[in-house]
Amino acid sequence: MLATARSYSSVVATMVGQHPRCASLPELKLFAYDTIGQLEASLPVYWSDRGITHRSPGLVRAIAQFEFGDQNSASMLAARAWLRDRADWSGAQVFDVLVARLSPRLAVEKSPENVEDDAALQRLAASYPRARYLHLTRHPVTTQQSLEKHLNRTIPGFVLPGQPMFGIAAWVSAQCRILAFAATLPESRYLRVRAEDVLNDPHSQLASIASWLELETSPDAIEAMLHPERSPFARPGPIASGIVGGNDPAFLSDPVPRRVALPPSVEPPEGWVENPSLWEMTLDIATRLGYL
Repeated sequence: MLATARSYSSVVATMVGQHPRCASLPELKLFAYDTIGQLEASLPVYWSDRGITHRSPGLVRAIAQFEFGDQNSASMLAARAWLRDRADWSGAQVFDVLVARLSPRLAVEKSPENVEDDAALQRLAASYPRARYLHLTRHPVTTQQSLEKHLNRTIPGFVLPGQPMFGIAAWVSAQCRILAFAATLPESRYLRVRAEDVLNDPHSQLASIASWLELETSPDAIEAMLHPERSPFARPGPIASGIVGGNDPAFLSDPVPRRVALPPSVEPPEGWVENPSLWEMTLDIATRLGYL
């Protein structure tokens, strides 16, 4: 799944992964760096000082679950040791192990880091030339507002400079990157959906996604997709392990999907400072994505 941060990707990716022929994964961040060692070394001091023990908690949880059978503290420790022993591996090598464990189910993964720079997306594309890409979008203004609230909640006192322009610019940059990449793909390997539509009309939208993936669309299959809370990654990991995340904290605290508001138009958010060129780009991309 190709999605910016704060795009309802945790809940939607998990819903897709609950199809009987699929398996949802938490955010792995495997393509953000060249090697696992580089990924592990990127943990900010801010988080390590607060008890967070790994840059990619979702990766540790996935390895614990599928290599060691569960996500208790002992399995988390074993997963961390497993990753340390493979510090020189690429993200694709680790992902290949997970894909093999999950086969014949299809792996569903949604790290926003995959679309935050060209190098990450290129690593992903080069590693999996037959992958299918589900482009999940969210309204630009509600995305920016959600980002600001998320930072205020997770990093109290942190001020993201230039808001709301910075958040909108990040949304524009990522969407442009995704759309440029999508233009290189055959139609059979790319599908774009609005997250708001999936959450507000889940039966129809999930059936369309399953059909695109060439999976069954029986009532039982769609019903399974309506229950992301049944995923092994829909709750926090054990607090004592320091590996608690891997998906959006709000999703982990309450993983039941709900309807969401969709603004009827695209208007500059509160606090917008005159920046006509950026806003013109925002409106252009929003139009292409169906928000205008």
